[in-house]
Amino acid sequence: MFDFLDSEDMERLSRAIDARCRELNIRPESIEAEMVASQLLGMFRSGVTDEAELTTRPIAMEIVQRPG
Repeated sequence: MFDFLDSEDMERLSRAIDARCRELNIRPESIEAEMVASQLLGMFRSGVTDEAELTTRPIAMEIVQRPG
């Protein structure tokens, strides 16, 4: 399924997903967490592989969750 990811990539992506979910108060097993993971995976596939960048770039969940 993730042939393009090696174990180091998977760990980096997993840490970024966990950090985003904590930041947004999202339970790891929720649909919202899957949405976060999908967006970060998309970023990763498009070349954003730096963990710090993955945890700070805007994602749709932040737009939805922020009071406005």
